[in-house]
Amino acid sequence: MEYRLEIHRPGSCDDRECLKIFTSAAPFLPLRIGDLLNASVWDGDASGWKLLRVLNVEHVISEKQSAGIDPSGRIIHRALIYTEKVADKAQTRNRSQAGS
Repeated sequence: MEYRLEIHRPGSCDDRECLKIFTSAAPFLPLRIGDLLNASVWDGDASGWKLLRVLNVEHVISEKQSAGIDPSGRIIHRALIYTEKVADKAQTRNRSQAGS
C-alpha cells in the first residue's frame, strides 16, 4: 500500500496545482475539516502560503498500473486536502473549532 497526502492550493481542486505532495509506506494521521496546516517550512510553490485551514478531505483509493515487482503493493490511498489561506495570527490559532 502506498499513501499520498496531496495538499491543494487555496481555491483549487486541480491535481496539477498541488502545493505539496507527501508519500509514505505508512498511513498519515487523519486531517479534519478546520485543522490548520503550517506551510511555512515547505519548499517551492508553498513558500507564499504560511497558514492554511482544511476545508475538505477527499479520499481516492485506486490500483497501480503493473510495472514489474512492486514491494509496496498495488493499492494507492490518496488523501486530497482542500484548503483556504488564513491569517497567520494568534487569534487564528487560538480560535476554537466550535466557533467556526
